[in-house]
Amino acid sequence: MFKIEIKANGGWIVPAYTQIDAGFEAPAWSELGDGCKLGPYCELGDGCKLGHGCKLGPDCTLGDGCKLGPDCTLGPYCKLGDGCKLGPYCELGHNCELGPDCTLGDGCKLGHGCKLGDGCKLGHGCKLGPSTEIGENPTWLGVTVQSWLTLANVDGTGMYVTMVKHADGVMVNAGCFLGTLDEFIEKVIKRSMNRYVAVISAVAAAM
Repeated sequence: MFKIEIKANGGWIVPAYTQIDAGFEAPAWSELGDGCKLGPYCELGDGCKLGHGCKLGPDCTLGDGCKLGPDCTLGPYCKLGDGCKLGPYCELGHNCELGPDCTLGDGCKLGHGCKLGDGCKLGHGCKLGPSTEIGENPTWLGVTVQSWLTLANVDGTGMYVTMVKHADGVMVNAGCFLGTLDEFIEKVIKRSMNRYVAVISAVAAAM
């Protein structure tokens, strides 16, 4: 990581292979890794850290203490609240907004215009379609979400399994299936998918 320093003439001391366009603003104690590219008029808050190879489109804004892992990509006009953390290889489309203290696991992908409320957390490899909005008390298919997560490639086929905990239990969405946890377990047992049963049951118990 490289600590940004302001020269006396108002210019920047830039790490190797890093590109910073016009209008960039950041305090002297933000850090950029090698090979970062920041578009015009990006702004970084106090204590931000960008891993090597990160790319920020024009007019992106990062609040105080944001941390981006290596090779993250933010489209134009993205806004991250204070204390957001993105794992390596995350991709955000243009106009995405993350409230304070949001956390994205490794390799998450958010479509254009996604909005996450304060403190949202996504596990590794989660994908959200364009204009998805998740608030502090989100609803999903008519139930109030207490917690939710998406599992990737549980059975080796690449299928995503979304689990949502609500007041009356856990709902599961896997491929064409949508129903309760008990219904899902019953279905996979009939197909002798024992690995599914073990993983989904363990995750549900921990939610």
